[in-house]
Amino acid sequence: MTHNTPNNTQYTQSPLRHVLRGLVAGEARRGSHLRGDRRGASAILGTMLAFALVVSLVAMVQVSAVPAWNQQTEFEHLTAAETDFAAFDESVAKAVDGRQTRATLDAGVDYPTRALFVSPAAGSGSLRTTDPATARISGAVATGETGTYWDGSEHAFDTQQFVYRPDYRYLQSEPSLVHEGTAQYTAYAGSEVGATQSLVDGTKVSLVFLEGDIDTATSEATTFGVVPLSAGTDYITVTDAGTPITISVPTQLSEDAWRDLLADEPNVRSIAYATGTDSNTLTVELEPGKTYDLRLSRVGIDTPGALQAPAYIVDVEGDNAVVPPGASHRAVVEVRDAQNNPVPNAVVRASPGLTAESGRVVARDTGTVSTVTDSDGRATFVYTATGSIDGVVNDEFDVVVKNAAGATVDRVTFDVQLREGGVTDPLRGLVAAVDDPGFVYADVDGNGEFDGADYRVNNTGTGGDVKYDAGTDRLVVPPSTGTIVSDRDVTLAGDGVSLHVDVVATGSNSKIDVDAGSGSLAAVGVSVTSVSGKDITVTAGDEIDLSGASVTQGSKASLSIEAGGDIDLDNAGVTVAQDSNSLRVVSTNGFVSARSADISGKGDIRIDGTDGVDLAGAGLSGVKDNGALDVVSARGGVNLNGVVMLGDGDIVVDAEGNVFVVGANIASTKTDVVITSDSGMVSGREAAISAEDDVTITAAVRIYLPDSSIEDEDAPELNAPEKEV
Repeated sequence: MTHNTPNNTQYTQSPLRHVLRGLVAGEARRGSHLRGDRRGASAILGTMLAFALVVSLVAMVQVSAVPAWNQQTEFEHLTAAETDFAAFDESVAKAVDGRQTRATLDAGVDYPTRALFVSPAAGSGSLRTTDPATARISGAVATGETGTYWDGSEHAFDTQQFVYRPDYRYLQSEPSLVHEGTAQYTAYAGSEVGATQSLVDGTKVSLVFLEGDIDTATSEATTFGVVPLSAGTDYITVTDAGTPITISVPTQLSEDAWRDLLADEPNVRSIAYATGTDSNTLTVELEPGKTYDLRLSRVGIDTPGALQAPAYIVDVEGDNAVVPPGASHRAVVEVRDAQNNPVPNAVVRASPGLTAESGRVVARDTGTVSTVTDSDGRATFVYTATGSIDGVVNDEFDVVVKNAAGATVDRVTFDVQLREGGVTDPLRGLVAAVDDPGFVYADVDGNGEFDGADYRVNNTGTGGDVKYDAGTDRLVVPPSTGTIVSDRDVTLAGDGVSLHVDVVATGSNSKIDVDAGSGSLAAVGVSVTSVSGKDITVTAGDEIDLSGASVTQGSKASLSIEAGGDIDLDNAGVTVAQDSNSLRVVSTNGFVSARSADISGKGDIRIDGTDGVDLAGAGLSGVKDNGALDVVSARGGVNLNGVVMLGDGDIVVDAEGNVFVVGANIASTKTDVVITSDSGMVSGREAAISAEDDVTITAAVRIYLPDSSIEDEDAPELNAPEKEV
C-alpha cells in the first residue's frame, strides 16, 4: 500500500495548496474530540478568492480598458500634431513674405505610466520630404518689363511635399499630415480631412514650392527652420494671349477633394487630374480674357538656404533716354529668379555702346563696367554722353547678368539718343530722331524724317486760331517752328503727334486741344500753358509721353490727359491753378507712370490707370473747396512709395492689386482717407497716414505697415485677414 506524504507532493502541488492540506488534516484530527471550527479556513479562502478577483479585474482592464485609454492618448496627440502642422503652415506663409522662422512637431506619442498596468514605450513618428516633382505654368503673358520672360511659354519648377506620419498602435487608421505648398490636409487610407488650398483665390494665383532633405524617424519633438529661398513679395500681372493659362501641380490630394476646394472659384475654367506612380498631377485651366495676379515663392525646410540662380534681367529705369552732350544718364536693372523674385549678389556687367560717339557706361557703386545686385536685386549704371555730338546719334548699351560659372544668362538693352546742345539747354520735345525741314509736316511713314511721301502741313486756323491737322497721318511740329503763341484756340491733330515746341494760349476764351487720334503722342519736356483761357485737352488712342513736360491750366477751366495706352508723366509738372476745376489723367487700357511728378489742383484730381499707377516720389496736392483726390486702378496696383498726397477733401486710393506706401505721407486736412486693395495687400514701412475725420484701410490679403503713423479723429479702421501695424 502506497502512502502519500508531503515529501511526495511538494514538487507536484503548489505551496499554498500544500499548507491548506495540512490545515485541513489537523482540523480533522481534532474534530474527533471537539466540535469543528472552520472560521480560519473560511478567511483564508475568502482572501484567496478576493486576490483572484483582483487579478482577474486587472487582467480584464489591461485587455479592454488600457487600449481604449491609449487610443485616446493617440487621438489627443494627433490633435496636438495637427495644431503644430497649422503653425508650420503659418511659418511657410511668413517665409513667402521673406521672414525666416522655426517650426516644431512633437513626432512621437508618449503613453502615460499607470500603476498595475502595462503601457507601451513611447511611439515614434516619421518626417520626410518627398522626391522632387514638377509644377508647370503655361500661357501666362506679363505686362511691363517682365513680359520678356513671361511671354506665354511654359515654365517648369521643381517642388516637394512635406509629410509627417505618426506611428500609432491603437488608432484603427494611421493618418499622414501633408503639406504640398499649395494645399495641406490630413490623409487617411482612402480619404482626407481638413484640406485647404491657396492655389487660386479669385484672380490671385499663388504657388509655393517646397524644398528640403528630411527623412527621419524620432520619438522626440523636432524643431526645424523654415527659410525663404525666394520670397514672393510681389505679384506680377499676367493674362493670356488667346491660349488659356494652365497650371499643373504635383499632388497626392484626391481629385474629388480638389474639385470640392475649387468648386466656388469662378475663374477656374476646367480641372484635369492624372494619376501617376509617385505623384498625381492636377491641371487647372483659368478663364481666358482676364487679368491675374501671379505670385511664386520657394520655401526651404530644414535647409540653410541657397541663393537662387538668376533667370532673367529687366530694365527698371532709363530706357529710351534723350541725353545732351556731356550729360549723365542713370540706368537701373533688376535681376530675377525663376519665381520672378529679386536675386541679390548677382553679377551684372555693362557693354559699351555701338558707335564711335558712344558714351561711357560704368556701375555707379564700383566705377567699372561690372558690379553685383543689391538686396533688392537691383544695380545702377551711369551712361555719360560724349562732349561733342554731330546732329542726332542713336546709341545703345547692354547690361548682362551672369551665373555662378560666369556664363551670360540674359541681357537687357538700353536705347539712348544723343542730341546737339549744351547740358543746360532745356530738352524740348526730344522724343525721337526727327528731321527738321523748317516747317510742320506729316510723317506718313512714321520714321521721324521728312522724306518720301511726307508733306508740309499749313496752319489752317481762321480768325487768329492756330490749327495744324495731318488727318490720318502723324503730325510733327519740329523745333524750327518755335513756340506757338495765340490768344485764340490752338489745335494740333493727326493720327499721332510729335510735339517739339512749347504751346501758349493767352486769350480769355482760348483753348488748347492736342489730339493724336488712334496714334501716340510724344511731347517730352515741352510746356503747354493756358494763361487765362478754357480747357486744355490732350488725348491719344495709344500712348502719351509727357515725361519732363509742364502742363499748366492758369484759368478757371479743366485739364484732361487721356490715353488708350500708357501715360508717362515722370518728372512732369501738371497744374490747375484756379478754384473748382478738375484735373484728370486717365489711361483707359494702360498704365500711368508719374514718378517724381508734381501734380496739383484746386478742384477734383483723378489719376486713373486701368493696368496700374506708379506715383513713387511724386507730389499730389488738392487743397481747395474739399476737392476729391482719387488714385484708381481697375486691374492693377498702385505704387505710392515716397509720395506726398495732401488734400482738404476725400483722398481715395482704390486698386485691384497691391498698394505700396513705403515712406508715403498721405493727409486729408478736412475729411477722410480711404485706401483699398480689392485682391492684394496694403504694404509699406514708415508711412504717415492721417485724416481730420476717418482713415479706412482695407486689403483682401494683408495690411503690413510697420513703423507707420496712422491717425484720425478716433481710431483708424483696418480691415484685412492679416494685419501688422
